[in-house]
Amino acid sequence: MQPLATSDKDESTHEYRRLGGPVPIEFAGQRIDDYLARQFPFLSRSGWQQRISGERLLINGRRTKNAARLKIGDELTLFAPKTVEPEVDRGIKVIWQEGPVMAVFKPGNLPMHENGPYRKNTFTEIVWQEIGREWAAVHRLDRETSGIVICGATPSVRGRLATDFAERQLRKEYIAIARGLPKFDHWVADGAIGDLAESAIRIKKWVVPGGLHALTEFSVLERGKEACLLEARPKTGRTNQIRIHAAHAGHELFGDKTYHPDENIFLEYFENGLTDHVIKRTGWRRLCLHARSLEFVHPENSREVRVEVNMPDDMVELWGELKN
Repeated sequence: MQPLATSDKDESTHEYRRLGGPVPIEFAGQRIDDYLARQFPFLSRSGWQQRISGERLLINGRRTKNAARLKIGDELTLFAPKTVEPEVDRGIKVIWQEGPVMAVFKPGNLPMHENGPYRKNTFTEIVWQEIGREWAAVHRLDRETSGIVICGATPSVRGRLATDFAERQLRKEYIAIARGLPKFDHWVADGAIGDLAESAIRIKKWVVPGGLHALTEFSVLERGKEACLLEARPKTGRTNQIRIHAAHAGHELFGDKTYHPDENIFLEYFENGLTDHVIKRTGWRRLCLHARSLEFVHPENSREVRVEVNMPDDMVELWGELKN
C-alpha cells in the first residue's frame, strides 16, 4: 500500500476526516469492508467496497484493498471535503398554542436535531433561539419534510404527548406530489416494511416478506398530465412509510433520493450533495412531502385539537407546473 500523494487532484489528505476511533483489539484481523458495514451501517458492504476501490477510504493515510485485514490501532479516514455548516430554511412559525402545547411549522430544508454537518442550523436550536428554551419537539419529521411539529413546554406534557404518538393515538394527514397517475382515486397500501438486503443503500427499507406490518391510506386530490397530488394517512408508524408505499405502488415522490428507482442517484447525492443532475433526475430540490394536519387530545384539558397548515410555497410552485 502506498501513501496518498498530497498532489493527487481533488484528493489532498487534509480532505480526509477520521472515521471513528482507532480499531480496538476485538476487531483485529477482520476484513475492512465487513468492519465498515457493521460499524457504519449507513452504507452496505458493497457501498463501502466502492469507496475503498475508489480510494476514498484510507487506513493510516494509505490506500487499501477490500480484503485488507485490520490491525489494533489502525485509523480509518474517509474523503470528506471541509465545508461550512450547510444553510437551511430558518422560517419556522408558530401555528397554534394552548398552554404548554404548541404546533410549529417546520420548513422543508431544516433538520430536527444536530446530526452530521448540522449543529446550530436545526429545528431544535432555532426554536430555542426564537421561541424559548423550555420548548422541545415530541416527535420528528425528516429534514426535507415540511409541516407540523408538536412541541411541549414541560417534561410531563412532552411525556404524555410522546406516549400518544408511540401508541398511535393521533391522526395524521400528509400531502405529497408523486409521479404517475394512479389507477384508483383511493387505495390502501399494506405491504410489510423491512430492511432491503440487496440494496447498496444500507439504511434503505422496502416492502419485503417478513417485514413489520404497515398501512397507509392514499387519496388522489388532483391529477396532472404525468403527476398527482396525494393525501396520505399513515395508520402505522414505520420509518419512511409513506415514501415506501408510494414508491412501491409506482408513484415515487418528487425529490426523493432514497427511493428513486436508480440507487445511483442516492449515492451521487451522498457523495456530492444536491447537484443539478440529482435535481433533474428526482424532479425537485427537496422531498415533496408535507405534514398538513394533526388531530390529538390536549394532555392537560383532554380537549380534541386539530391543527392544519397549508402546503408551502415551494410545493405549490412545483404542483402549479405539473398540473397543467
